[in-house]
Amino acid sequence: MIHHKTTHLPGLRGMSPDERRETIARIAGGLGKDDADAISTGGLSVADADCLVENAIGMYSLPLGVATNFRIDGRDIPIPMVTEEPSVIAAASSGAKIAGDVSTRTLTGPRVIGQIQILDPDGGALDEVKRRQDEIVAMAQHVLSEKMQISHVTCTHLASDMLKVEISIKPGQAMGANAANRVCEYVSPLIEEITGGRALLRILSNHMQGYMVQAEAVFDVPQDVAQKITDAYRFAALDKYRTVTHNKGVMNGITSVAVATGQDTRAIEAGAHACADGPMTRYEVINGALHGSLAVQLSVGTVGGLTTRHPTATACMRILGNPSSAELARIMAAVGLCQNFAALRALVTDGIQKGHMKLHNRRVNSMQ
Repeated sequence: MIHHKTTHLPGLRGMSPDERRETIARIAGGLGKDDADAISTGGLSVADADCLVENAIGMYSLPLGVATNFRIDGRDIPIPMVTEEPSVIAAASSGAKIAGDVSTRTLTGPRVIGQIQILDPDGGALDEVKRRQDEIVAMAQHVLSEKMQISHVTCTHLASDMLKVEISIKPGQAMGANAANRVCEYVSPLIEEITGGRALLRILSNHMQGYMVQAEAVFDVPQDVAQKITDAYRFAALDKYRTVTHNKGVMNGITSVAVATGQDTRAIEAGAHACADGPMTRYEVINGALHGSLAVQLSVGTVGGLTTRHPTATACMRILGNPSSAELARIMAAVGLCQNFAALRALVTDGIQKGHMKLHNRRVNSMQ
């Protein structure tokens, strides 16, 4: 990943969009005229849209901004974010400034699950699937690129007349959704033969075991604010209605980066929430300092999808330094942690409305 110059840019807000774009291009390095044009125009024509979706009639634009002050694992990184909500980018930038250097790590690598539903299987179907697992793996591997690998096959009874066969795929730098679907459909005739049953659904699960990543930071806030933030975190840990809103604050950051880089945002949202057993973040005061951490599972890819087909997504990946899939997941985790911290800090001090409504009113007034 490219090492950037400093992203502490206090004067960015006072610049025009053109000046901001030139500043970010200079910091990121390697951004050419095509990238600049894609960033300023949205990157797609109606003709492009017609190739991407059915019955296209036009384009729908969302703002692309950049969060500053992010230092992740010793690297200064400008963060492209696509969002319609005022205060999200400002909050992320503020949280990153207070966090200093956010440390991240990958806990586990990605794994995509393809599921085949079998109805009315024979009595010994489970044992037969286990016995012929190598044959299933070999057939499934036949339709994958050499950079994707089948890791194992499992079979489970769900009811007396139903079982599921799951095929686990290591997707490499891709997200792997299309690969999982292709495998399921390709091997289902063999699974029917082995089990004596009928294959019905043949599709991936979005409860993917993507990159499990962790971000950690020590936030420089007064001790009374630190204690209030831990108390707010405890509220989220004890009440599911608060948990959902707490985690939505995390996803404000993660999803904004996901949109900017051409990811499958619905899969990311579904997987992250499904794997969250309570608040995604955790806060505690240690020796008077506020320690925050985030553990989240993210299914992202840097090969396939819109990442390399959408000119603006490609430009945003260059702004990030062309990270690998694992690096992109860790960047998203760092943004999610800082975004959540900034929201909690606002909630326990001035309240969320003061800053949010100030920026909201600025938007309303400027568009009248």
